[in-house]
Amino acid sequence: MMYNQIEHILLQYGYETIPINTPDIHLSLRQERREGYAVVTLDETSGRFLETEQFYHVSEQIRAFLRKRDCYYCHFLYLLVSDNDSSAGRLFQNYESFWRIVPGRGQVMVYETSEEGFMVLRRPLEELFACRQANPQQDDIKYGGTQSAWQRLQNVFNNKKLPLSNILIIVINIAIFLYTDLFNAFSDESWLDAGALGWYEVISQGQWYRLLTSVFLHSNIEHIFNNMLVLAFMGSVLESELGRWKYGILYLGSGILAGCASMVYNMLRNDYIVSIGASGAIFGTVGAMLYLVLFHKGKRERYSVRQIAWMAFLSLYGGLTSQGVDNAAHIGGFFAGFLLAALLMREKPQREKRDYA
Repeated sequence: MMYNQIEHILLQYGYETIPINTPDIHLSLRQERREGYAVVTLDETSGRFLETEQFYHVSEQIRAFLRKRDCYYCHFLYLLVSDNDSSAGRLFQNYESFWRIVPGRGQVMVYETSEEGFMVLRRPLEELFACRQANPQQDDIKYGGTQSAWQRLQNVFNNKKLPLSNILIIVINIAIFLYTDLFNAFSDESWLDAGALGWYEVISQGQWYRLLTSVFLHSNIEHIFNNMLVLAFMGSVLESELGRWKYGILYLGSGILAGCASMVYNMLRNDYIVSIGASGAIFGTVGAMLYLVLFHKGKRERYSVRQIAWMAFLSLYGGLTSQGVDNAAHIGGFFAGFLLAALLMREKPQREKRDYA
């Protein structure tokens, strides 16, 4: 792990290592009477990524611990060791006193607002990671050889840049399509038998599962190809912004609420329509992206409001001008995704920045 090398530098400059119980977070302290300098290292090179709430909780525990040591006047420096560009924004929204170390690029990003007492660490850290960039194999030699296949597999699943939730959703859609269509699992072409959505079956017969199963059904190759193509792009981008679990909740929630909108609309019209397809959930991802670019511009600048709004308009227009399209599900999914994104991305109350324990 990368911290072992950082710890060696800190020890040379009079810091002692304070054991804490949270993996991949390390505390080093240099204390003179009641004044101290604390370096908190967050090492994400193991593949584990901290959540914001967990980071805040550990920070409060560290401050409480230092007060017990009579270190009432303590300066803090947070060292984030990570190749993940999104980690700094996720963890340090309310902390200015942090440096970022990017091992993959051999960079140490130092912010001049940091306490002067920490600046002595700058040069040895820069030399360490510049040297490591020139010798990328040195860590394997020092820590016992290359990773095993199981460790590599764990790193793949721990890599939050990989949109695993979206990949899993696409794989499930394709697998169900192969089973229901290409393998003729329902040779009588009865989509109701396969789990399609019809308001009579849901309301009168209590078959609520259809709100979910219908999201994973597609009528032909063109239908599933178009849906999965859009989902591969929009879903992957959205998952990188929300995280795996929140994205999964938003996708399924949008699909279910889109089905509810379709049922209510057709019931009010006294019309009976059997509905299938992932379009409602996909429109949910478009609505969620519009929410993100509207209310999180400072952090998510890859797409503009105009781009997302234009994409949503073209998608809705295409549905409204086509035959056999469940537009109520599309519109319902779009607004469901927008509202779910607002709930899932609700900001925690900001903590006041403090420099002292």
